Amino acid sequence: MNYTIEMLDNNLELLKHPTNKVMRNKMNIPGLKALLKVINKVSKSTGECEALDGRPTIAVNMDVLYNLMPASYQKKHADNPTFPTKTFPNLLRLASLCGAIQLLDWTQISKTARDARYKLAMDSMGKCKNGKATGHWYMQFKNVYAINDFSQPLHWERLSYRMNERTKLTYGAVATMYDLEVASDIFTGVNSDHAVATMTENQVGKLVTKLSKVKVMTLDDTKWYIRPNTKDGKDRADDWYATQLNCLDILGYFKANGIAYDMYCKVSDYVECDAKPNQRVLYMLDVVK
Repeated sequence: MNYTIEMLDNNLELLKHPTNKVMRNKMNIPGLKALLKVINKVSKSTGECEALDGRPTIAVNMDVLYNLMPASYQKKHADNPTFPTKTFPNLLRLASLCGAIQLLDWTQISKTARDARYKLAMDSMGKCKNGKATGHWYMQFKNVYAINDFSQPLHWERLSYRMNERTKLTYGAVATMYDLEVASDIFTGVNSDHAVATMTENQVGKLVTKLSKVKVMTLDDTKWYIRPNTKDGKDRADDWYATQLNCLDILGYFKANGIAYDMYCKVSDYVECDAKPNQRVLYMLDVVK
């Protein structure tokens, strides 16, 4: 317990005076520094330590966590009533992406904590442990995040200056850029919906191969390549595809593969496609060299 308090205190000190230059620079992402301060302070005050490996934890209720953010931050988003539950969670995913925190699944939580949370979930649904609960009982759980030691090597470099609270990370894009383990640390919690539609690294690879041949593709052109395999068999709206491409772009995947995701007017003098000048398209950077 003393080590845990010491680690959290050290994290808070590093947030005030970062010794890592990359960490210091990435603390400029709006809200990130304040969020990490709140998480460390709450964990210190509650003494939660539910991770199987002994790391300090915080069980997240998004509304409560948001209300603990600085008043100036809340005032900035006061005109958006859905911000705490719809947009603010994006910031936690950025904190997970760099390894400051980790979303835990059932296998990473101690048995004592699992049993206690299961009982709370059953009680909240009015069911005993051996009773049949309707719906997904695990959705009654708060997500549990483990807090990592900021003095250890983390991955602050994964964060981009283009990122903010409105940056929507996706499981498929993160898994493609990094790996499934990194994606799981961000998305696979105790109340995760494992049926969420996603694209695969293999699909993105085929998309890149096709783009290298045709040089430019519109959003509609990409759909055949990254369409998710869903249980309901239904396609997803254009916004879903745009979010996947946006995430691959902001993570740096496209740049690493010689691709740009930008307005068609920037490349229309070199390649032709059925797109409006201000419409975003994928194109190979070598066509404008």
